[in-house]
Amino acid sequence: MTVLACLHTIEIGMTWQRWLPISLLAPALLAGCGASRKLSEETAKGRILALGLVDLKDKQIAVRRILHAGEDQAVVEAGLQMAFRLSKSKEKDWKVNAVRLGDRNWIDVQEFLAALNDVRTRLTQRSLEQLQEGIRKYQAKRGALPAVSDIVKLTDLLFPEFMAELVRYDAWSQELKVHMLSGSTVQLLSAGPDGISGSADDIRLEVRPI
Repeated sequence: MTVLACLHTIEIGMTWQRWLPISLLAPALLAGCGASRKLSEETAKGRILALGLVDLKDKQIAVRRILHAGEDQAVVEAGLQMAFRLSKSKEKDWKVNAVRLGDRNWIDVQEFLAALNDVRTRLTQRSLEQLQEGIRKYQAKRGALPAVSDIVKLTDLLFPEFMAELVRYDAWSQELKVHMLSGSTVQLLSAGPDGISGSADDIRLEVRPI
């Protein structure tokens, strides 16, 4: 099960606590609840705490809302208490140097961001593979790869007939790029963590005709 955490504005202070919003896609949350019953806030909170991702007390997590999709899928929007530790640089400017979730140990902010980018990289690679699978299904039925150079036009061709999920953005919320290369090869591209196409951290996947 994957938790996607989106970090927002950091306010300045020596140690400042805030709520970290998360959206949790949780098909397993309904286990033991009965397929015909709605997921309750209490059950959702209990399942999130049971993940053991963060050492939280009951009051350090708040369920904002629950969105049901059918009888066995739900998205839980919740807030986790988070702390930021700041210190002054040589230039006397405040900088964040560590973060803490719940009552866990402090984590160096650069290590935290690097780990977060590792997760986002894997999620983006998975998204590109989903697009690749959709392109292959399109080719099997139509006899050729789709000749488009725009992610919106590509997904308009693939979704929902050849893809169950609409995929247009990478894990950094940047729109994916599509390039037509020589030999009718389709290149799928994410600009990666720095958001700049053509740099060393780009994530690419090329789909060649079979």
